[in-house]
Amino acid sequence: MNRRKSPRYKLILNMPDLVSRHTKIGSSVFTVLFWAIFVYLWMPVITVIAWMTGLYHSYSELTYMRELEDLSHLALAYATIVAALGGTLLMWALQEYLRFRNVNRRREPVAVNHHEMAKYVNFDESDVAAGQNARRLVVHHGMDGRVMRFA
Repeated sequence: MNRRKSPRYKLILNMPDLVSRHTKIGSSVFTVLFWAIFVYLWMPVITVIAWMTGLYHSYSELTYMRELEDLSHLALAYATIVAALGGTLLMWALQEYLRFRNVNRRREPVAVNHHEMAKYVNFDESDVAAGQNARRLVVHHGMDGRVMRFA
């Protein structure tokens, strides 16, 4: 049985609030950049599929605008659609707010006594009580995540 002597560190950061602002911005910029590259690399395939299905005409219309007047009509249509969708979402949010404004569906967690905690971690009740009353407590876990001992 080959057991590691050093602690095992996870590669996934579970506390995103500790990540610096520069790292977050850099990560976001690289994500957008590589998604754009990914879409650009698929453009020949998308163009062939559009050509085979007869959508090439609409693709060329969207890519090369002919007149500013057409663009203004298109922008007005897009703005109308966005306003309708946004208004629908706002109406739904208002309806849910009015429906649940005075209803508290949250419940307080049930308190666990020393006996239940000792049964869960397979320790004596006195050890669990001492651990809960300790000012500083170090808990050692096994490879499966179970509590092995208190220190």
